[in-house]
Order: sequence, then C-alpha cells, then structure tokens
Amino acid sequence: MLLGQLLGGLPVEAQATALPGSAFPLVLDVDLTPNPVCSGPVRGRVEVYDPAAAKAGATVEWRVRAGAEQLAGGRLDMNARVGTAEFSIPFDRVPATETALQVDARIAGTPDGQAPGRYGKVWRDTLRRGCHPVRVASVGDSVVWGQGLDHDQKFPYLTGQLLGRETGRGFRLNDYAISGAVLDAPDLPAGNKDADCLRTTEKQDPDGDGEMEFGEVTQQMPDVFCQLERAGAQARSGGYGLDLVVINGCINDLDPFFGIGVGITPGSESVPEAVKRECSGIGAAAENPAKDVPYFSGAKVGYGGRGMQAAIEKAHSLPGRPKVIVADFYYALSRSSSPIPVKTCSVPGVAGARLASCKAALGRVAERYEQYTQLAIAAYHQAAAAANKASADGPYAVAADGLFTVDNALLTRDSKVWNTPVTDPAFPLRTRACPELSATPLQCLSAAVGHPDIEGARQYADAFLLNPRVREWFRLPRQGPRAARLSLPAHAPVGTEVRISATVHGNPPAAGYRYHWYFGDGTQQETGEPTVTHAYDRTGPWLPRLVMTGRAGGKTLVEAARAITAD
Repeated sequence: MLLGQLLGGLPVEAQATALPGSAFPLVLDVDLTPNPVCSGPVRGRVEVYDPAAAKAGATVEWRVRAGAEQLAGGRLDMNARVGTAEFSIPFDRVPATETALQVDARIAGTPDGQAPGRYGKVWRDTLRRGCHPVRVASVGDSVVWGQGLDHDQKFPYLTGQLLGRETGRGFRLNDYAISGAVLDAPDLPAGNKDADCLRTTEKQDPDGDGEMEFGEVTQQMPDVFCQLERAGAQARSGGYGLDLVVINGCINDLDPFFGIGVGITPGSESVPEAVKRECSGIGAAAENPAKDVPYFSGAKVGYGGRGMQAAIEKAHSLPGRPKVIVADFYYALSRSSSPIPVKTCSVPGVAGARLASCKAALGRVAERYEQYTQLAIAAYHQAAAAANKASADGPYAVAADGLFTVDNALLTRDSKVWNTPVTDPAFPLRTRACPELSATPLQCLSAAVGHPDIEGARQYADAFLLNPRVREWFRLPRQGPRAARLSLPAHAPVGTEVRISATVHGNPPAAGYRYHWYFGDGTQQETGEPTVTHAYDRTGPWLPRLVMTGRAGGKTLVEAARAITAD
C-alpha cells in the first residue's frame, strides 16, 4: 500500500537523522534446510547486505548462535552488495526442542591492526529437531509480506510458529510475498501463463529461490498467481507438500491511495464496483483505463484479471493440497484516524484536473478506506465459500479475521499499525535498498506507514488460531463450547438496534464467560452477558463475530453463519 503518501513522503530531515547505519552489515536472509531436521545435518546459507562494505571491498565476519553456543561462523569478502556464505550444523548439535537462533555480522578487523566493527542487526529464527513440520507458504502483497517488520515478527511466521508449537511438529515457512504485488496482472507474463513466471528473475530475489529477500522494496510483480507458481515449483523440487497457504491480494490492483483513497485512478471512482472487479474478478472493461496514468499505480498492470476464488483454488492445487487462510483486510484508515495530513496530492504525475479532484476527495479518504475494508472482507468470504462449494475433497479455505477495529487504524488512540515512516524495524533496510532498487524511492522509504505493527501482526496470528476451522484442520483442542452459535436477524434498518445473542445447543451459555463482540463494522463491545444490541449506521453487509473467554482463560471464536444487511 502507499499510505506513506498520507504523510507527504519521508521528510528530508527524517532521512538525515534516522539513517541507522549501526544495523549494518545487515543479515538479509538465512535459509536452513531442513529445519526442523529429522536426521543428518542442517545445511544453511546466510546472505549479508552492506553496499558500503562492498564498495570498500571489506570483509565481514558472521556467526550463527543458539543461546550462548556458536553453531557456525566464518568470514566473507563483500565483492557485491549481497554476500553469501554456506554452512552446516551437525545433527548432534541441533537442539531437540525449539531454540532461538541468532545470526549477525560485523566488519572484520584488518591485518594492519584496524579493530573489528560492531555486530549489525540480528536475524532471529528458531532451530529444532523434528520429522514432520507444519509447512506454510505465504503469498500476497505488503500486508502478508509484513511491511516494516522483521522476519520473525510477521503474521505468517507467527501463525506457523503457533501451529508448530500446538501440534508439537515445529514449522517451516516459505515466504513468496512482495510489497506492492497485485493479485493478477492479466497481461503479465504474456498471455497470463503462470508457468512463464518461472523464467523471469526479480532484482528483489538475489538468490533466485523465488522468495523475495528484498520484498520490502515495492513492486507490482510477481503477482499472487506467479508467487503461487513459484511456491509449487519449490515444493516439487524439494519433494514436500504444503499444509497451509496464507494469502491476500487485490488492494494494489485498485491503487491503494489514488484509487481507493481519492478515486482519481480510472476505474476506481466507485469502490463497490472496483472491489467486485479486482477482488472478485467480475466486471472488467475490455481495455485497462488506468494503463497510462502518469504516476505509480498498481492499476497499470493489475486492472481486471482473475479474482480471489481463482487464487484460492490455485493455492489448494499445490503439492500437499494445502488448506488456505485468506487474511481479511484490516482498518488501515478509519474515521477514528485524526488528524489526517493533507499534503498528499502534489506528487509527480498528479496535476490539473487530477490534482483538483484529489484535493476535493481528501475529506473522504477514511470513509472510502472503511468501505474498501468492508467490501474486501465480504469478497474474500464469498470467494472462500465458493471455492469450498466447488471442492471435490471437502472445505479447505477460510477467510479469517484479525479482529481489528476502527480504533486500531492509523493515527488512532489504539493504533496497531505503523504511524511514522522511520520507526519500524525494517527502516534500516529501506534506507539502503529503496534508493538502489526502487523506481520511486521516497514512496518506498515511507511504505511501512499504515501496515500492521508488531502488536498488529501478533493479533492476526492469535486470531487465526482461534478460528474453529483452522483448529479442526490441525486437530487442535477446542477451548470452549462446541455448538456455540450467534442468533441475529438477516436484515435491519440503518440506525435501529439489532439484538445479537450467543447460544450453545440453542440455550444460553453456562455462567462465567466474558463476551467480546465484533460487530463487523469496525466497532466492538465487551459484556458479561451473552446478549448485546448494536445499531449499524451504514448499509452492510456486516458479519458479526464473538470471542468467548472462559474462567480459565480459554478463548473460542464464534462467527455468524450469515451477514446482517442494514438498509
């Protein structure tokens, strides 16, 4: 997304004062294969990024540690901006249970007596023995990529980690997402042949394994279908099947700011029509009206194309016939966001009538984003339901919610997204990689704004693990009543009180529960009773959810069987 533009780009003074050179040499990526390991050694590869060290022809020292024990290490001549070293960890040195792993690097001392530098930023992971890990692949845009977050803070990683711990199997994540990706670029590759994606290379993927080590640098391609193609190719090559795919997409196809926010990108004037076209794959014109807009926009390549149902079905076709979690969108902006800066329209390519229209629409940015969130969630649920209905091997997809509210959005009292462009953990990487790799470096530098922060990413993962279908797939024990249901009307006039009740086998739940109601419109309420009333101030559909918490702390998520339509 491009919500960094809401702050008018990254201020020059922020660039000058926030360059965190102490993060370098920066460990860009660490591959451990296999991990968990059943027998034999773990073979590893560490990638170190430091353009300044490469320019100076410096040597770095790197190390791999589990607690206080160093498992591997060595020296690496930085002959390029990314240096790569391989290592091996014998099986007898691999911990039996999940153990924190730390990898870092520093400039090595020189023969003429110059002392070694300080170690740069630590790459964190885990290492353990095990034979049947939960294998997760993540595909999508900057939300699934986890813009602004370190590797181990992203919600696909946390979801895999929670599943690995609860099943006792450990986990392995392969991340193919990239910031800026569109759901489907119908003309790329030529003829929209996904298999041809395997013949292309991306500068964000320096080792060519299909996973975007520089996914923090925004780019529309590879699209989600190409990412799925690469996930499948890597699984077949490695001889393994996937258990789960975490997926999202379609916001960049609409254009997150100039489309969703202010509606000046052609085809984005009506948010409902644009969501139906890009998220559901219905209603595209024969020719892309946004293909020649003179500013950065995913709509240039993402207009039209396949919708989320097709992506879900492709994900399930990968080796292992994995289950699929579609990550519902959150409230990046809402009417609770205040104040919203308005220095956002004066960017290259936005002039004349476009500039006037943009400025006139700034007052409706939050309202349009709320509308997009509502409609995208509904489209995801419809896509998952349609994919399950068409499945020959039972339901396998769920659109899962992070239980975000309007008060978790940008510039709110309980924000769970990045509110500034310079405070997130990935900012050091962007300070070097954006000027080097991005065609729009200022936008790239501020791209973390509006994305889930550390707490927000954790909320996504925790909410996923509450989902009854996810718990059933991975045979996790229930933490509450099995037959809990929500009782609610199908329709309600806007502004009138709606009564929503929780039942178990048709009766009120046993005493002792706390009830956290999420009404589907971005608002929430906590009660000690299984019945609540709520008035919707806009038309729906709205899908209520409830988290029931028992006396012992166990939580159960209950989702309404159908949405409420307010009219």
